[in-house]
Amino acid sequence: MRYSVSSRGLALIRKFEGFRAAPAPLPGGGWLVGYGHVRIGAAGARVTKTEAAELLALDAAPFERVVNRALTGAVEQSQFDALVSFAFSVGESAFLASEVLREVNAGNAVPAAYAMDADVRESEFTHALLLRRAAEKAMFLKDSPNAAAPSALVRLRRSPAERL
Repeated sequence: MRYSVSSRGLALIRKFEGFRAAPAPLPGGGWLVGYGHVRIGAAGARVTKTEAAELLALDAAPFERVVNRALTGAVEQSQFDALVSFAFSVGESAFLASEVLREVNAGNAVPAAYAMDADVRESEFTHALLLRRAAEKAMFLKDSPNAAAPSALVRLRRSPAERL
């Protein structure tokens, strides 16, 4: 099956990329404008939010293709959206080598979602990155089946053999 990132997926990316109307210089060259769009060469003109959203849709398309090619099974729309946001953030090579992708392809949704946290531990920690990974993880798990989980008020009883 071929997936496309939804408006919710693009909204997630927009939220964490942030909007820049005026081009901002990048340390390695180029200019950052809109929602994470990189211009090479001249800074160019300011962009509106509408123009930035159009650029983001174009910039997200290669990551849609990467995620579609890398998946070996079906996923929910919310999972695909989270994976595109994650890939957009970490880049194609890191996504393809990620534990997130390995777990998704093994059919392990919860470990895949929690593997997104590994990216936070392995990169320069920022509050924004932590929030982005939490939002991606929440989106990824959004349509997962919910099972009852014991709380402090309802505890599992273990058999005597399990207590050892």
